[in-house]
Amino acid sequence: MNWDDFRYFLAIARNNSLSAAGRALNVSQPTVSRRLAAMEARFGVKLFERTRAGYELSIPGAEIFDSVQHIEEELNGIDRRVFGQDWRLGGSLRVTCTEVMANLYLTPHLAAFLAKHPQIELSVVCTFQHLSLSRREADVAIRMTNKPPETLIGRRLANAAMATYMAIDKIEEAGENRGPAAWDWIGWQDESYNRMLISGPFPDAKIRHRVDDMQTMCAMVRAGLGVAILPCYMGDTDMGLRRAIAEPMVENVPDLWLLSHPDVKNVARVRAFTDFIAKKIIDDRDLFEGRRPQSFT
Repeated sequence: MNWDDFRYFLAIARNNSLSAAGRALNVSQPTVSRRLAAMEARFGVKLFERTRAGYELSIPGAEIFDSVQHIEEELNGIDRRVFGQDWRLGGSLRVTCTEVMANLYLTPHLAAFLAKHPQIELSVVCTFQHLSLSRREADVAIRMTNKPPETLIGRRLANAAMATYMAIDKIEEAGENRGPAAWDWIGWQDESYNRMLISGPFPDAKIRHRVDDMQTMCAMVRAGLGVAILPCYMGDTDMGLRRAIAEPMVENVPDLWLLSHPDVKNVARVRAFTDFIAKKIIDDRDLFEGRRPQSFT
């Protein structure tokens, strides 16, 4: 049995489903199913029990999981330490951030960075999931969080303030005879976010629409379908939006972190990238913290 078999085993164990494991490995669900069936036939035991919660490790599977996870960490440690001795300002660099961050802020700075270092081959992974830097799923992470993993090192760059936005052509109407209790709110499918960001600060708010994507939420606000809580770096740079409430929200919002694994901190291209991007974000700290006036009328 080769190590690739155990990659499938770990992906199923960590994602609790064959389809999610397939997405994590960038293969189809039937491929994962076939690999699992072959492994169970080879071992002669069931590695997973299928429950309502998904695929859960059987007793033999749990015993194998501990050993395989330890071997994985040892192999990844070797990979990181070898990578950590790479002093070239060229080669592959894998960065993870959200799609909103990449599309609305990061891309011009990536272009400027690569113009300075044309030998670097950049891979950007846009996801809300926290990819594992320990397993080299990414070399650098730009994350919105209040609690970065203790296994990583990095810098807190800014407070990611948020504010309440509505379409520019709705501002006058809202100011005349309406307030938060009367507005149509656009919230999240996840009620925990709605409680934290909407019903907490605005107990009388009525959520009329719900979405699961921030850029869709922004487009709906721009189209006049309601008001929404958006990051200031997103809302304040959108020509079709204005703040419905002037003051930004700075409580219960995350910080913006730039993170990497200790083993790769001295890699030349990792250090060059983190130094470059950290300076850009710090220069724009007033934008992220909601203190920069909108630059258009």
